[in-house]
Amino acid sequence: MNFIEKKRELEAILHRDVVPLIDNDYVLYGLPYYNNVGDTLIWEGERELLKKVPHKCVGVCGWDKYPEKKLPDNVIILITGGGFFGDVWREAWANVLQAIKPNREHKIIIMPCSVFYENPEIRDRDSAYLAEFPNLTILARDKVSYEYAKEYFKNEVKLVPDMAFCMPEKEILKYARQKAPKDVLLFMRADKELVSGNIHIPEPAYDTHDWLPMQDEAIERPFYRLRNRGRQVLSFSKSLQARYTEWLYGAMYRRIMTTSGLKQLSAYKKIYTTRLHAMILGGMLGREVYFIDNTYRKLSSYYDTWLNDCDTIHPLESK
Repeated sequence: MNFIEKKRELEAILHRDVVPLIDNDYVLYGLPYYNNVGDTLIWEGERELLKKVPHKCVGVCGWDKYPEKKLPDNVIILITGGGFFGDVWREAWANVLQAIKPNREHKIIIMPCSVFYENPEIRDRDSAYLAEFPNLTILARDKVSYEYAKEYFKNEVKLVPDMAFCMPEKEILKYARQKAPKDVLLFMRADKELVSGNIHIPEPAYDTHDWLPMQDEAIERPFYRLRNRGRQVLSFSKSLQARYTEWLYGAMYRRIMTTSGLKQLSAYKKIYTTRLHAMILGGMLGREVYFIDNTYRKLSSYYDTWLNDCDTIHPLESK
């Protein structure tokens, strides 16, 4: 299956299985106001999917700024998806658990995510806590996460693809059709999910990068200047400061991150990646992609679930 057929197939599944769940006005919480482009691609896809929902977004917040307050009746809480469900990125997931506490009876949807725990005691404690939320649904984005959540959590669990597949097709094709001026990229994450030891790829020469905004602060600098200036001008009102900041992240920062990722990966003919969303985005762009698993096999699980019939994506071992 070619890259655009695969995108359309997975996007259709998301529209079919996720849109009907959002049957009232909603908030979208836990947004990635940081320079991990992969998480921004999730946000970009969520925004596109939510355009198909006949209800209003009545609030947003970043991953570390949840409003711990009671919401109006019937408002649905959407927690943006990603790889934080568990104890590897504990601060992000602990923020979610604390933030939903005042709205125990509300419909809560954890958008498509990976689920992984290193410590079974923490897992069991989280499971007991979430069991007290009668209307909480976990959307798992791969079969391993799905089976794990079904085994250890009492909430409803559904299997759906990653939200990045809802990114606008027109934008994907714009970059996919551009001729790649460079040959090979080794896309190397530099955090605790990287498997220890040297990574060898069968190429004589290649560039090595992570997401460029993580390596070059100049990419984000214009945004931060504008954000800080706005906060100074609106210093007389904390509520206006907050509204301005949320608007600016949604209108400007999200586009800076998304465009950076599209430009970075479309510039290469072949990509070897240790990051899930470089695999996903590189595949959607029609580039030849070989993936190298992270510490808990997140990439291979996602590949086995959704991408093993995609012409452009392969495990490194198959090369």
